[in-house]
Amino acid sequence: MKSLKIWSLVAVMLMALVGCDKPNDEDKPSSVGNFDAIENEWKLVSVNGTPNEFNVYISFDQGTFAMYQQVYTLDYQFYDGEYKVEGGKLTGEYFEGGAWKCAYTGGVSEDGNTLTLKSDETNSITCVYEACTIPENIKEEALAGTRAVEVVPFL
Repeated sequence: MKSLKIWSLVAVMLMALVGCDKPNDEDKPSSVGNFDAIENEWKLVSVNGTPNEFNVYISFDQGTFAMYQQVYTLDYQFYDGEYKVEGGKLTGEYFEGGAWKCAYTGGVSEDGNTLTLKSDETNSITCVYEACTIPENIKEEALAGTRAVEVVPFL
C-alpha cells in the first residue's frame, strides 16, 4: 500500500513537470496563410522539421519560377517553368517538359518570412523555406554549368 502511494506521488510530480514545460510564443511556428504572397525568393531550411543537408533556392514571379538546387551534386542545377495556384494547391510544370512530382498545400506565413510546402502525397513531406535573396554567384554557377542528367528536380 505504501509503494502504491509513492508511485502515485511520482506520477503526479511527473505530470506537473511536463505541464510546466510550455513553449513560449517564439517557439511556435508562424501560422501558414495562403500563396498570395509567394512572389519572392526563398531558401529551403528544413524538411519534415529537420535541417536539410542540401541547398535549394527558388523564386516565384508572375506565374513563373526559377529553381537553383544543389542536391546530390557539387554543382548547382537550374530548372525553371510555370506555376499556378488553384483550390489552395500549388502546382507547376517545367519549361523543358514534365510536371512537378505533386501538388503542394501550405502557404506563406502572415509575416511573409516563411513559405511552407506540404506535398500532396500518401507519405507527405513538409518543406519550410525562408525569404532570402538568392546569391548572384549561385545563379551564375547554375546557369553556366552543364546539368547532370541523373539529377531530378527537387519539386
